[in-house]
Amino acid sequence: MHQVAGRVPDEDLRTLDELVDRMHAEVRESGAIAADTDRAFHRTLYRSLDNPLLSELLDAFWSAFHRVRAQSIGAATDGEELARMHGRILTAVRAADPTAAEAAMHRHFDDIRGRLAHQ
Repeated sequence: MHQVAGRVPDEDLRTLDELVDRMHAEVRESGAIAADTDRAFHRTLYRSLDNPLLSELLDAFWSAFHRVRAQSIGAATDGEELARMHGRILTAVRAADPTAAEAAMHRHFDDIRGRLAHQ
């Protein structure tokens, strides 16, 4: 996150804003964030690093995670909180605060690990 915070282009920040808004709308409409929206958020977040290997790893992770989620654990118990987690990541990145961005991302991944552990 240290390489991303404060370095995401304005166009990508606008896209990330739209994706967080879409997450909140999806939760209101269906109770869950769509896998494609989640993947788009993370791909956009790291796009400015221009690292093809990272992009491939992210795609592999999100494909596997969402397949497991759909088959085993269902939607997040609190989709709105999950959308807020993404918003906190974006806020920290926009503020060029790598410590806060890293902490927000760790909380997000802790949530994922917790949901996978309870399948």
